[in-house]
Amino acid sequence: MKELGYGDEYKYAHNYEGNFADQEFLPEEVKNTKLYDPGNNARENAQREFLKKRWKDKYNY
Repeated sequence: MKELGYGDEYKYAHNYEGNFADQEFLPEEVKNTKLYDPGNNARENAQREFLKKRWKDKYNY
């Protein structure tokens, strides 16, 4: 598999700051689709801030 280039573009999250690498594994049909929209309460607002730090403007958190 290695000789075929399998995984060449994979980013190991733990090698990046905050253990996060901006990459997606979803099929093209749903790529860039926001799958979770936090509600308006203290816990989910904290989750929204966490996601915003990771994804920046990608999903408009």
